[in-house]
Amino acid sequence: MKSCIVVYDGINLLNFARIYDIFARCGVEFVVVGFRGDATDEMGISLPMHLSCESLYGYDIVAIPGGKGAEIWADDSIFLSWMKSSQESKYIISLDNGDKILDGAELNGYKFSSDEAILEWIKSKV
Repeated sequence: MKSCIVVYDGINLLNFARIYDIFARCGVEFVVVGFRGDATDEMGISLPMHLSCESLYGYDIVAIPGGKGAEIWADDSIFLSWMKSSQESKYIISLDNGDKILDGAELNGYKFSSDEAILEWIKSKV
């Protein structure tokens, strides 16, 4: 499965790491993508990523971690338009308040509040 983890300014590094770890343990191939050329977590730490401002089309799984920035990005029309390019993805998932972005982009997806739930869900899909 072609998958990605979306990063944005204000992401929670622990949420990101949880999804990253689950994908890695389950053998899910993925890239880390962001709308802009840089993203920093809630404490200002830069996250490495592939720049993907063109489209999220073609990913089987799009994962959206939570973070303080989720509420800000959930109101950014340009970012949400980019997120909407994932609407044809087989699965769109969010962790914790990453669902704010999911809802802001009006995407149908799976909302998780624990990494254990994502782990079990991923195991059932791969």
